[in-house]
Amino acid sequence: MSTLPVPSRQSDAQRSALADTAAQSTLSTNFVAGEENRLLAAVLGAWCEVLAEGDSKPGSSSNSDVWLQLTSPLVLVGSTGSGKSHLAHGLAELAGDKRAVYTTANDLRREFAGTFDDGASRTWRERLASTPIVVIDDLDHLPSRSRFQQELLHMAHEITNRGHKLVVTSAQPIAHLPGWLPDLVNWFAAGLTLEISPLSPESRRELITQFADANGWRLKPDAMDMLVEHTPPEPREVFRLAADMLRQFGTGARLEVDTLAHFIHQRKAAQAPELRDIVRVVSRYYRIPLKSLTSASRQAAVVSARATAVYLARKLTSASYDQIGKQLGGRDHSTIMYSHRQVEKRLRREAALRSAIEDLTRLLRK
Repeated sequence: MSTLPVPSRQSDAQRSALADTAAQSTLSTNFVAGEENRLLAAVLGAWCEVLAEGDSKPGSSSNSDVWLQLTSPLVLVGSTGSGKSHLAHGLAELAGDKRAVYTTANDLRREFAGTFDDGASRTWRERLASTPIVVIDDLDHLPSRSRFQQELLHMAHEITNRGHKLVVTSAQPIAHLPGWLPDLVNWFAAGLTLEISPLSPESRRELITQFADANGWRLKPDAMDMLVEHTPPEPREVFRLAADMLRQFGTGARLEVDTLAHFIHQRKAAQAPELRDIVRVVSRYYRIPLKSLTSASRQAAVVSARATAVYLARKLTSASYDQIGKQLGGRDHSTIMYSHRQVEKRLRREAALRSAIEDLTRLLRK
């Protein structure tokens, strides 16, 4: 595990989970990256080193050569809760107001609409391009109208010509966004795209251990195993788990397996969909007949959708492998367990699957 010293605004869940412990400054201001995100940690670690120099900007410091080596544009891709916004805002904050401008896609869209109506789009573009670092969060939320994207392309070229940097976040790689200008897609392709992988079981274990140490929780190995198994792989969800545990148990608690099992069951039950609803929603989402998901079909599309339903059932409910197997045509618990583990592995490398899980989770939690 490594940490990136990028300060960011804390969520309510983070503040509650960390309380007033000595670990607050470490866990709330750093992005924790496990082995699955080692490339992300290496690249952003280099950015942090440069930005930590108070006067580092093009042509003004001894590390200007290092500055020029920082890849631009830099695209951080991740699902909701992956930490991409935390990183984007943190980089801008580390750079400071004199060197960076941070904006969200929605704010950028509104600002451009106002300047376009006033005939001042060039002034808008110049203001952004003149800043050493431009950070745009949720770039995939921008409209695909050609006029707006043409101005964005002009701004991108001006940023490049001045040796400045652009950092953006997106739920999908730019090349996967529909309706974008080919020239703009190609410009982003010339930079670096980093996909933020979901937390592996090892990383979840390490992060939960840090929360336990910070709050004085005493966890036996089997209790820790249970928490790791039932914690979703998004960093935001780990913070929420810790916040809920702190509200439920306070600090300094000795947490046994039975106690945590009841806590996890109650927590999931509060917002859990029915198993049959999960199977129906997955069926509609992938346009696969419901009877196929519960049949013996081994077609690749059916097997993948069925495994997705298994993963969602484990993520969103407290149902056992046996109960999930029964809902999916009476399958053996070992088969269901295997499907769940396969999806966990695929999530680390398949952005499309992560996006589908995110969409389905939203639909099931409404």
